[in-house]
Amino acid sequence: MPSILHFPRPRTFLHLISLRTATEFIAFTLAINKVTGLYGILALLTGYHLNPLQLSHYIYSLAVLALVCYLSPAIRQRDGDGVLKTLALAWLYVLDSVVNSVYTSLFGTGWFLILAQHLNEGTPVTGGVPGAGTMNATAGFTSPEHSVSQVDVIAAPGSGVLAGQEAVAFASGDGSGGTLGSVLFERGSIASIMVLGLLWLIRIYFCIIVLSFARSTVRQYIASTSTSTTATGSGYTQTDDPTMAESPFRAGGAREEGAGWRGGLGRLMLRFPSRRYWLGRDESEEEWVRATEGRFGGGGGGRGLRVKVPTGESVASGVGERERRARSGTGPPVPLVVGSKGMVPQ
Repeated sequence: MPSILHFPRPRTFLHLISLRTATEFIAFTLAINKVTGLYGILALLTGYHLNPLQLSHYIYSLAVLALVCYLSPAIRQRDGDGVLKTLALAWLYVLDSVVNSVYTSLFGTGWFLILAQHLNEGTPVTGGVPGAGTMNATAGFTSPEHSVSQVDVIAAPGSGVLAGQEAVAFASGDGSGGTLGSVLFERGSIASIMVLGLLWLIRIYFCIIVLSFARSTVRQYIASTSTSTTATGSGYTQTDDPTMAESPFRAGGAREEGAGWRGGLGRLMLRFPSRRYWLGRDESEEEWVRATEGRFGGGGGGRGLRVKVPTGESVASGVGERERRARSGTGPPVPLVVGSKGMVPQ
């Protein structure tokens, strides 16, 4: 498969900070975001009415907040329990992004339909949209219900004995708006959609960062606990496929991490986006090994740096050469010591 189709595997956050620091920051922002669920539940105690969509979102936010507080300390752990929790934290952030996109889509759809309804009176476009009633009741700038650009007054002779006129006023629109498409393409709506798109691009990049950190944590744990390692220390000889490392959550293996429901959860999380993403050998690792062997191992036919480690014979010959030069007087000067007669040779 071409490398351009590989799932992204960044090693730093914007080439500025480490993945661990970035993951800690992302987990902190997620916790701050979910604190809003606590305020939503407190609103119930004041008698505020919440629709089912709002209530479900607040309860969900509290559950995610509890999980983040439980899993975040594992970012700095390097044992099997820390690896499992780091994986769970990464997938929690990814799943939360998906759930938040659904809530945002429902809210945005209801909001734009409410605007379209107020621009086009008599068209019940908000029917069946979750939360539309609450947004319509609490949005202050959608009142009054009649939105017009001008008022036309038509006068006609009044009936009766006395002379007079009867006037009828009716609203006239400016010819713009009235449909969902016209609302979406307004200047303010386009700006809102662009901001939402930018925020979701950032959220997707954050997902890639937390998954990359979890991947590096899994691979470091495999390398540190593997019984037989290769030149890269990644333990790729543990499986039938030399390009795949042994899963730390393998069922029936020697590792205790693969037992019970925790092992099943770990194996499930390592299936997506693919097992090769988590356990496969990187091409960059192979290139690094070849370059290292060419420079320091004396092989490969390259013109890299050659480093010779002195053997026993060369060390012995070196000692003999120093002794010969010392006896012939061509060696380094003898250090002097301070005595009663001044500086004398030691």
